[in-house]
Amino acid sequence: MTQKEIAEQSYLPPRTIRYALGRLKDEDFLQERFYFKDARQSLYGLKNKPDMYEETKIPVNSEINSAILGINSEKYELSAV
Repeated sequence: MTQKEIAEQSYLPPRTIRYALGRLKDEDFLQERFYFKDARQSLYGLKNKPDMYEETKIPVNSEINSAILGINSEKYELSAV
């Protein structure tokens, strides 16, 4: 897609599109190609990076996990002072 097509479909201002494309290009997520119909424009697309979709496995402490899930949590009662 061209910048103009992205702006039309997303209803975002052209400046926002340019900024986002620049950030995506800096992070190596963006593929930029020559646009033969109009040499003043470029075609943009996302790179196919299969490794970025792998699940990251983070070890979770069982106490934290149970606290988050509410397992083994104690119920507290308010006492009159």
